[in-house]
Amino acid sequence: MTPGTRWEVGSSFPLWTGAGAGWTDDPRPMRLYGNGRQALAALLRFGHEVHGWDRVHVPAYYCPPVVRALSTVVPVSRYEAGPHGPVVRPDPGPGEVVLAVSFFGRPPVLPVGPGAGLIVDATHDPLAPWLPDLCPDFVVAALRKTLPVPDGGALWSPRGRGLPPQPLEDDRHLAAVATIVSAMAMKSAYLAHAGGAAEKERYLARYAAGEKELGRSRPCAASPHTRYLLDRLPVHDMRRKRLRNTEVLARGLTGIAGVTVSADPYGVILLFDSAQRREAVRRGLLSARIYPAVLWPMDDADAPERFVAYSRRMLHLHTDFRWGPEDMTRVAAAVRRLVPAGRDTGSDRTEVPPMRGSAPTRAASAATKEAPC
Repeated sequence: MTPGTRWEVGSSFPLWTGAGAGWTDDPRPMRLYGNGRQALAALLRFGHEVHGWDRVHVPAYYCPPVVRALSTVVPVSRYEAGPHGPVVRPDPGPGEVVLAVSFFGRPPVLPVGPGAGLIVDATHDPLAPWLPDLCPDFVVAALRKTLPVPDGGALWSPRGRGLPPQPLEDDRHLAAVATIVSAMAMKSAYLAHAGGAAEKERYLARYAAGEKELGRSRPCAASPHTRYLLDRLPVHDMRRKRLRNTEVLARGLTGIAGVTVSADPYGVILLFDSAQRREAVRRGLLSARIYPAVLWPMDDADAPERFVAYSRRMLHLHTDFRWGPEDMTRVAAAVRRLVPAGRDTGSDRTEVPPMRGSAPTRAASAATKEAPC
């Protein structure tokens, strides 16, 4: 972090005020929606109305509120795929599309056959170098996960397929964005030592209010503020810093018994040998002003048992451009203080309970529990 600022790692972005070249090689044409969920829902609605898409296949391990939103557009089937463990490749019918998810920036599981189209969710690494070679029919990405923008979900077609019409701005959405921008500005002031714990509570409340309204807005265009930033953010430099930080942090976490460390383009994943141990470490990190994420919180209504177990044992550690190698070294030291050192597990997988029966190819599934995505 910048010298003289309050030290913390993780959580939402503060207001960005730098300068750069922008997303100079952004895909054209591209649609920019209010968020990634809107972009995906708009694409499915367009495909249903124009091309007759009648089903979407979604990984069993995926953000539950997004699955719930998609199920209001077309029927949803789940296929057994997630960040770890064996997968079952989806086998779509002629009028069915597949949503393949790049978990933490890795290449996704691909379907057995083409179906009506392949959609890749590249949220965790929209600039992934493997994406052009994969050349899916469509790509969606929630830009707020990797960039300091208040809103924005991108949609484009590497194959040049038709896209939905340009979305229009929406006053309710713009009001939500204004709330989030104010929270980002308040966080910047807090990190610069303006105010104390009460100030932090205020900006967190603003974030929460903005997020709630953002989730209520109908499909619409991204805000002018986000479009302005995309013309100025040094997106490739930001990605390089994230990858460098990931390497430093992962290297500092080797040799910890009971924890599998995975260095991914989106950050570092810690996979613990028990949910209890994960929770104890998570609480300790929060006390050290290190704010890990759980991607995604799930229960038995959301996913098969083995993915629920994975969700309860994992932590994502942020490594984005806001920090440098010295910050990553400090994070690694904090984790080591919380977890006894020992031999390396030497694997990027974990043994978790198997699915209770095979995943039905055509069975629709709806999530029932809210989770941040």
